[in-house]
This record gives sequence, C-alpha cells and structure tokens, in this order.
Amino acid sequence: MPPVGIQADRQMDVLAATVTTCATGRSAAKVNDIVRETGLERHGIQPTLRFLTGTGLLTSGPAGWTPTVPGVRVGQAWATNRDAARTIFGEVWRDSWVYHLLIRSSVRAGVALSAEEIAKAMRPYQTSKLTPWMHLVDWLVLARYVERDSDGALRLSRALNDDGDAAAPDSEQSVPPASAPDPVGPPLGLVLPVNMDQLTHLSAEDYGAVMRSLATIYEVLSRQRA
Repeated sequence: MPPVGIQADRQMDVLAATVTTCATGRSAAKVNDIVRETGLERHGIQPTLRFLTGTGLLTSGPAGWTPTVPGVRVGQAWATNRDAARTIFGEVWRDSWVYHLLIRSSVRAGVALSAEEIAKAMRPYQTSKLTPWMHLVDWLVLARYVERDSDGALRLSRALNDDGDAAAPDSEQSVPPASAPDPVGPPLGLVLPVNMDQLTHLSAEDYGAVMRSLATIYEVLSRQRA
C-alpha cells in the first residue's frame, strides 16, 4: 500500500528520480539518490519504493532500485509533461493488482461516492485499516481511473465503464452500492496472517507477491458473492 502522509504526486516524484538516476548509466538508484533528487525524507521514500515495486513500476536488487519498462515510460513523462504522464500511467497500471481490485469492487459507474466509500469498497478484508486505502484513492485519481466533480464527489471514469461492465455484466441487479450492506450475508472479508506493520517490513519481492495473491483471492471470492 502507498505510505500514509505523502501525496501521490510526490510519490510519483520518487519514480521519476529513479528513472533520472538510472538514465545516467547507473544500473540502479539508491535511497540517497532519491533523497537528493526529491527532497523527501528517507522514512517516506522506503515504503514508496515498496509500493511502486508491488505495482510493477520498479524492481529491486542488491544494487538498489531499477525502473521497469513501464516505469521508465511513466517516469520520463512525469519529468516533462505530467498531464501526458497521467495518461501513460493509467495505461501501464492496468496490469496492476490495484486496477483489478477497482474494477471488481462494488463501485458502480455513474454513482457519486466519497473517497472513504471507494476505499471501503476496495479493501479486501474488513479488519484492515482504512487510511492506506484512502491514500490509494489518490492514486486512482492520478491514473484517471476515478474523476473528481466540482463538488468533490468521485465517479469511475468513462474509460473504465466498459471494463467494469465486462467484469460484472449484471452489476445493476447483483451488486449493491458500495455503502449498502450485503442483503444475502455478511460482508466479504479476508483476514490475512500478517498485519500492516508486518507487511511494511517485507522485502519488495515478497510484498509484491502478497498483494498480487491478495488481488487474485479477492477476484475469485467476489465472483462467488455475485
């Protein structure tokens, strides 16, 4: 999950700094390089790197952090044209667990929701803290997966409407609004054998593996509930 307390666009600066560092011929960027490029504190950079790795934009190794091909595309564009970078980001992030959780959640096209309602719809188990999922909504806005109205309400973007329909073709009849209780039984929930503190101490590879597995489990169970 993205770290709490750092805006999504500043976390994207971490990706851009990694791309810039590696463009000089370095095989990988270290935390000190990113601190120098961004001015962010180390304690915020480390969890950001884990999140970017878990969503396929970076890889890690003994030498440090290296952008993937999609990560290079996004990071290079972010440094020169942030509007274009957001479009590219939305495209490359469709392979991420975040995207698949969103289109399989109970967020329906055209329904105005708050960030809290989207976060609750996406979080795959009820015992998880809501705050990190609230911060994840900022990333959804950055990727243009959700759009913010002038009054501050959020809606799925038009580009995702077809994807949402494909994932749940009978969603109008079978899926209640995100704020409504499940009329059939208790809310879908998963209890992981690790807590958030343990997750933040996993290696980048293990963290990404856990989140990808979680997205797969959530997809299977959400189909069963429908």
